[in-house]
Amino acid sequence: MSQDNASMAGLRVVAVEHFIASPYCTQLLADQGAEVIKVESPDAVHSGYFPTLNRNKRSIALDLKSAEGLEALSALIRTADVFVTNLAPGAPARMGFDYERLAAINPRLIYVQITGFGLNSPYRNIPAFDGVIQAMSGMMDLTGEPDGPPMLSGLFVPDHLTGLWAALAVSNAVLRRNRTEQGAFIDLSMLDCVMSFLSSAFSEVLLEGSTLTRIGSKVRGSYASTYRASDGYVYLAPLTARMWRGVAEVVARPELLSFMGDGPDSDIRLAHRDKLDAVIEGWTSQHPVAEVVARMRAVGVASSAVHTMAEVVVDPHLEARNMLRAIPDGSGDRYYVPGSPIPAVDDSFSVAPPKVGEHTDEILAELGLTPAGVADTAGRRDG
Repeated sequence: MSQDNASMAGLRVVAVEHFIASPYCTQLLADQGAEVIKVESPDAVHSGYFPTLNRNKRSIALDLKSAEGLEALSALIRTADVFVTNLAPGAPARMGFDYERLAAINPRLIYVQITGFGLNSPYRNIPAFDGVIQAMSGMMDLTGEPDGPPMLSGLFVPDHLTGLWAALAVSNAVLRRNRTEQGAFIDLSMLDCVMSFLSSAFSEVLLEGSTLTRIGSKVRGSYASTYRASDGYVYLAPLTARMWRGVAEVVARPELLSFMGDGPDSDIRLAHRDKLDAVIEGWTSQHPVAEVVARMRAVGVASSAVHTMAEVVVDPHLEARNMLRAIPDGSGDRYYVPGSPIPAVDDSFSVAPPKVGEHTDEILAELGLTPAGVADTAGRRDG
């Protein structure tokens, strides 16, 4: 996708951000052509996650505790369309860049404030990280084996999910501003973002009195599960009668057919799940993963090997879909990052993540300001 066709082309996004949620949001906006300017402290130190979340952005180092730093931020906000921050509740106000002050400078500004719980939550002052949100949302309690402890997800799901919601909120606000010429304040809660994915859980608990418990690698409410093979694990999802017949054929156990016919009320598998899983795993555990998957797919059963990350990074799907991308690190080396599931601007993966304050003088000059009161950090490298 060329810059001319990018959906966010011409949009200037200013961010005071750290960790994952906000940088992931602004990275998504940059992929769609937005100009993202990252405001950093002159003494900022980049973490190991930084390269994967900040490519194709510019960095300006400002001391926001100084009058000169706040003056430069104010000048930058006058030129901005969007401001994104995920600092703790109260921090933007203490530092002088809360929504009321920035909206007075630029009434058309779209201001996104990402916090753990939202500004009017009774939990607003509780420190929130990804794991805290997994615990408080019920996500952790639903993850793990039935007889084991609650488990964290293997990925930072709340952080990235919140970044997705934030990018969607920006897109919606931009469309609304195009009609009304009005800016917006978006109070985005990480906990809300995860709760939005609880699907029918609220009704199951409040209306039906259900107690949702951990079910390991099975699928709640559907007959699908993970099984041991002789050299790994496989996932089988025989959701239809045709697929169930395929399973019975592959494992050579025709008696399985009595647990699911073609009628809408003939599926009694969930009531006998442990027994049926033992039969299926009795067969899968005697065969290698590749054979199990090949034979199941040959009869139309939805199935997959449970891939390790070492297998994922060499999967031919990545090349076919352009989902493995290399980005420069600014010193001749490179990082590998996931590609974009939707078209991204041509140069999204060709511009290295910025060093702290790399573009300070350049951006200040664009604003008609000088570096007075701002540390000269151009060219600095951090780990």
